[in-house]
Amino acid sequence: MKRKIFAGTTSLSLPVIVYDNTSITGAGLNGLTHTTSGLVLEYRRAGQSSWTSVTLVSKTLGTYTSGGIVASGSRAGRYEVDIPDAAIASGVRMVEICLRGAASMHPVDIELELDAVNYQDATAFGLSKFADIETDTQNIQSRLPTALSGGRMDTSVGAYQSGLVPSNFASMSIDGSGRVLLQPTQTGVTIPTVTSVGTVDELAGNALAANALDEAIAILTWQQLTATTWPNGSFGERVLVSNSPARTVAVTGAHHVAADVHEFQPGVITEADFATGALSARVLAADAATEIATAVGTLQVLTRLDSMIESDGSGQFRFDVIALENAPSGGGGGGGTTTVNVYPVSASTPERVAGTTLTFYRDESRSVSVVTDFTLTSLTLRFVVEDNDGNDVLVIENAAVTKSSQTFTVSITTAVTGNLGNYRWSMRDITSGNSVIAFGVLTVQEAASKDA
Repeated sequence: MKRKIFAGTTSLSLPVIVYDNTSITGAGLNGLTHTTSGLVLEYRRAGQSSWTSVTLVSKTLGTYTSGGIVASGSRAGRYEVDIPDAAIASGVRMVEICLRGAASMHPVDIELELDAVNYQDATAFGLSKFADIETDTQNIQSRLPTALSGGRMDTSVGAYQSGLVPSNFASMSIDGSGRVLLQPTQTGVTIPTVTSVGTVDELAGNALAANALDEAIAILTWQQLTATTWPNGSFGERVLVSNSPARTVAVTGAHHVAADVHEFQPGVITEADFATGALSARVLAADAATEIATAVGTLQVLTRLDSMIESDGSGQFRFDVIALENAPSGGGGGGGTTTVNVYPVSASTPERVAGTTLTFYRDESRSVSVVTDFTLTSLTLRFVVEDNDGNDVLVIENAAVTKSSQTFTVSITTAVTGNLGNYRWSMRDITSGNSVIAFGVLTVQEAASKDA
């Protein structure tokens, strides 16, 4: 809170409001007295490096007691605090006052501007020069002739004191309050023609009516705001005028406009506007991240497959020795003693099967049929889907596999399609061993779906 007070004022009682910092509605804090635990009243005058503590005492509402505090009425949080005279003595321009320390109390900070002008003095405004002028005026009036005739000075009076009354007073008009009224043409008096408005300081020094000074200040303000170049130190150079109802925005010390950006014009942000490293995977759109993950998964599968294949020297390609040695036991592993035969596959739904790649879409549950070169009806089959780390995602045993001659049909559930990415699949004959009938890639992609 900020207040203005005449420097040197004595017996100052300040009304304050103390808020309860535990309240979410801004309620006042009741019950503070001079004996409240932790309650402190202190002040620091401008230029001082430390605070002066004030001993709190009891007081009567409306009666000044230095350091006193008392509740002001029944409304919660309202108090009257009496400020020591030493805190507001003349000599500095400002004093800080703080009331703090009680439990659940929001501190009360008061800044008192100690003015040389007494706004409560209707006679001389608290200024010594005004008092001197008033005294001098009274002395002059006491020495003027009192004989007036018809509202004008009586020229027959011979009691003029030399040097006090001009010789042409006989031609001056006097109003009912004894004030001299100047005429359009007046002997010995030159009335200047005003052609321009001076500075605020020049105007303040002249005997102008209050409204004339206000009008002059308004003119100067307008001149500053409409000038091509604002004068140094004027408030005009610190204001940026816009066409919005909020006529100003803040300008920093570096002459930059500090504002929240609500909208950019199309095409104004270029690649060079972003700092290096400003865009990371965290800020990429979800669909972009998904597409990247899908591409990386596909690349990993192809890279692993490429490392398992070698040329036979005659334009054909085959699995290398290490790939065959590491094949699952019973199907082609065991030190290369068993041959693994991989047969081409086709499908009754060609839009979902391309070569050995089975395509599904997120959260889809459906069956897929694959045609092999084997007669499957008498075989015991096992269909497996695993992720890139070798973890089984879906296992379908023989009983759940539909077989028709050389075609098998399996149902793919959301256990696989719940997440985007690429997986490995294989169909094995486990009748008397572990032989791979077909294998390939199962890819889960994004497709439009209803959000809610």
